[in-house]
Amino acid sequence: MTRFRRGVVLAVLLCLPARGRADDPSVKALSGHLRALVLKFLPDPLYEDTKHWGGQKDVANGITWRGKGLKVHPEVQHKAKNHGTWWKVRVTTPDQGDSLVLNLSEIQQPESGRLTFTAFFALNTDVDYERQVWDEGLRLYSGSVRARMRVMLTLRCEATARLEANEKGPPDMVFRLRVVSSDVRYDDLVFAHVPGLGGEAAKVIGEAARASVKFWHPSLERKLLEKANAAVLKGGDTKEVRVSLSKLFGSSRTTP
Repeated sequence: MTRFRRGVVLAVLLCLPARGRADDPSVKALSGHLRALVLKFLPDPLYEDTKHWGGQKDVANGITWRGKGLKVHPEVQHKAKNHGTWWKVRVTTPDQGDSLVLNLSEIQQPESGRLTFTAFFALNTDVDYERQVWDEGLRLYSGSVRARMRVMLTLRCEATARLEANEKGPPDMVFRLRVVSSDVRYDDLVFAHVPGLGGEAAKVIGEAARASVKFWHPSLERKLLEKANAAVLKGGDTKEVRVSLSKLFGSSRTTP
């Protein structure tokens, strides 16, 4: 989104009714506009983690002899070999965002120039997970699972606006949109594919795998959700968008 368009969106936000309902025409119109912007900038893939893939370890790979005469001695050679537990995950949207739901609610204006609201997002996703276990170059296990789930994201946001004096002309309008808190969840998790199996057998094995993960690592899902929330909060601040009223249809700049 360009800086100018971001400023326009924030301005529209601040013009919403002080306590607008989700079914108000102005709220529905803004929800549709924001949905179109989200779809335009929806990343592909939505998420990918490969940093746990490709681990290696230096292991003994033979002996070479060094020196001459009485000083001849063996020297162990080492070579990097695959080692450890590898895993990677890739999350994509199967319908190019057609399933995206975006709703605005709980719109309130506690004071002039400040608006708070809740944005709810929901999106169908596909998850491809691959796992391998290596022991000093020997692959002990290799497998992958494909699943689908619906990701839901609730953002509690704050939009503010203020006027700042400009020595060269009319004052600048300064907007800021930030995420105050976030909540990432998912439901409808279904394991759709396990290599070598399909249909009901894949679903049974997939559900067994999920139950096993929950049993042995009960905090895994909580930690993943906490990381997702932290990432949203980190990236959810627009900094400040400054729009010059004298150049409303010209360029704009952001403050550091």
